[in-house]
Amino acid sequence: MVGFTGDHPMKPSRIASLVCATLVTAAAQAANVNLPGGTLVIPGTSPAGASFTYAGTLTQADTIAFSQTGNPCLQSGNTYCVNGAGVIVVAGTSPVGASTGFGSWTYGALLMQISGVGTVQVWPTNAANGLGSGSPPTGLTLPTTTLAALGFPAFSQANPTITFTVADTNFGDNSESFTLTQAAAPAAVAPVPTLAEWSLGALALLVGLGGAARARRR
Repeated sequence: MVGFTGDHPMKPSRIASLVCATLVTAAAQAANVNLPGGTLVIPGTSPAGASFTYAGTLTQADTIAFSQTGNPCLQSGNTYCVNGAGVIVVAGTSPVGASTGFGSWTYGALLMQISGVGTVQVWPTNAANGLGSGSPPTGLTLPTTTLAALGFPAFSQANPTITFTVADTNFGDNSESFTLTQAAAPAAVAPVPTLAEWSLGALALLVGLGGAARARRR
């Protein structure tokens, strides 16, 4: 019977501890996507970009964090060079601080694709990433961010291929590359969940059973 161990009723405090411990153990802990070797070079000269396989099951709740250095150039003569948001840091046919786009993407922006899931632009092309500035940052940092926050839908994919590319439609006159460097993930702390109404009800029932059993034995 629930609430008993052998011939002795389980104390209500013990029941409460077991319920809370079960809830804490069940709380899911997100994994962090690590770049192989800690760095990844994304050539601006190839539509294939750079890929690696994530070992395990990846979901939208998992996280990723890295910094970007290096600036691909989308026009000949090392001009129209951009940061990870596609903001121009070396002028070409458009000035520094500007950007141009095609479809859903900004030219030169860093794209991330998860096989079987979809593709997102890692950094938005906005003022925070240098749009409209006369001296935009050449490098950007992605703090620890869930894949859902990057724009991926809800998913669960086993051993997916992750691919990073430079957004462009003509790679023939491109040069240079992005270098992504792994950022240290924060220390994992198991969350302590708030008891939902059903959990509180179950806890009250178990405590009541324990108390009733003790009363019968007096």
